[in-house]
Amino acid sequence: MCRLIVLVLIVLQASFLAERAQAGERVALVFGNADYKNAPHLTNPLNDATDVAAAFERLGFSVRLVRNGSFDAMRRALLDFAQQAQGADIAVLFFAGHGMEIRDENWLIPTDAELRMDVSASQEAVSLGSVMPIVSKARKLGLVILDACRDNPFSRQLQASQPGRALASRGLVSVEPPNSVLVAFAAKHGTTADDGTGRNSPFTTALLHNLELPGLEINYLFRNVHDEVYDATQHRQEPYMYGTLSKEPIYLGAPANGGDGLAAEAARIWDQVKETNSPEALKKFIERYGSTIQGELAREKFAMLAKEQNAPARVDDRAQPSTANTRPAQTAVVEPPKEPAPAPATSLPPNLAALAGRWSWRADCGLLKYSGTAETEVFPDGRYISRRSDGETVEGRISGNTVTGTHRIDGGTQRAQLKLTMSPTGRNRLDGSFTDSRIPLGACPYHAVKI
Repeated sequence: MCRLIVLVLIVLQASFLAERAQAGERVALVFGNADYKNAPHLTNPLNDATDVAAAFERLGFSVRLVRNGSFDAMRRALLDFAQQAQGADIAVLFFAGHGMEIRDENWLIPTDAELRMDVSASQEAVSLGSVMPIVSKARKLGLVILDACRDNPFSRQLQASQPGRALASRGLVSVEPPNSVLVAFAAKHGTTADDGTGRNSPFTTALLHNLELPGLEINYLFRNVHDEVYDATQHRQEPYMYGTLSKEPIYLGAPANGGDGLAAEAARIWDQVKETNSPEALKKFIERYGSTIQGELAREKFAMLAKEQNAPARVDDRAQPSTANTRPAQTAVVEPPKEPAPAPATSLPPNLAALAGRWSWRADCGLLKYSGTAETEVFPDGRYISRRSDGETVEGRISGNTVTGTHRIDGGTQRAQLKLTMSPTGRNRLDGSFTDSRIPLGACPYHAVKI
C-alpha cells in the first residue's frame, strides 16, 4: 500500500512539473469588468472572465485573472504580462466589459473611469493599441479577444475637445494588428454585442464551446465561434477577426491524431499536392491528414473536382445497368447484408448528412474528462456508428435534431442525449449531456463540433 501511495505521489509530481513547464510557454491575462462606478453595470463579464480563465488553465496556460480592474490595476497587470509574453510561445489577452472608440482608437474601460473629455482617455482607459505590441512579443501567436463591443456608456457625458467632431456611439473601430497577432471582436466594427441573458454572453458561450476542443486549429476555432454567435443571435451579431498568420497551424487545445508533427507533415506534403487534379491523390491525402487545415483544403478541392466531373460520371453510371443485367443469376442469389451499408452523405436527409463525418468532441464529468475525434457513419434508417480515435465505439440514433447514443465500457454504460445544430457553412455542432452509470453525479456536459 505504501509503495502504491509513493508511486501515485511520483506521478502527480511529474504531472505537476510537466504542467508548469508547459504553462511557462503559454500565458494569458484575463479581465472581467462589470461593476462600473460611472457607467451601467454589466451582468456577465465576471462570469465570462472566470470561465475563460478556467478554460485556459485547463489548456496549460499560466493565467492571471483580474476582476473589476481599476485603471491602476489593469496597468500593473499589463506591465507584468509584458514580461511574461516576451518569453512565451503564445500570449493571450481576454477582456470582457465596456469597450469603446474615442477619436478613431479603441479603448478598454476600467471600472473607475469617468471619461468626461475625449482627451482624458489616455489617463483613464487602456488603449487597444498599447496591448497589441505586448502580445506580439510571443514567439508563435499573440491573441487579443474582446467581448467588449457594446453601446458607448459615456455618450451622454463625454465631450469632444474639438468642436464639431462627432464621437462614436456604438461599437469599436477596425484594427490592423502586427504580424502573428490576431484580434477577435465579439461583434464586427461599428456594431454592438449582446451581454446575454444566461451565465455567459453569446460570444463567450461560443468561445467556451470551442476553446478546449482537441485538434481544432485556431482559424477554424474562430470560424466556429463566428457561426455559433451569428446563428444564436438571429444574425444580429457577427464576430470578426483581424490579422493574419503564417501557414504554420496553431492549436490552443491538443492537436488531434499525432499532434504538431502531423500538422507540420501535412503542411509540407500539401505544398507538393495542392496543384494536383487527381481525385485519388487528394483522397489519400485526406485519409492521412483529414484533421488538419490542409485536410480541409483538400476536401474542398476534392469536392470541386467531383462537381466538375459530375455530368460525365452520371453518364457512366447510366451505362452500368446494361452490364449488370448480363449476369442476372449472380445478382439473384446474393443475400442482403446483415448490416446495411451507410448511404453517401449527399443522398441522406439534411440532419443525417450533418451528423455523418469527422467530429472533434469533449466531455467533462467531475474527475473523468474525455476528448478526442470520431468518424461517424450514418445509415438511412437513422442509426449511426461513431468510431472514436481511442478505439472505442458509440452507437445510437438520430431523430429530427435529437441524437441519442450508447457507449458500453468496462463496469458500466455511458448514455448521451444531444441536440444537433446545423450551420449553413457546415460547422455543425452537438451539444447536450451524458450519464455514466459508474459515476453518481447525474448528467455531465458534452460538446462536439464537425471538422
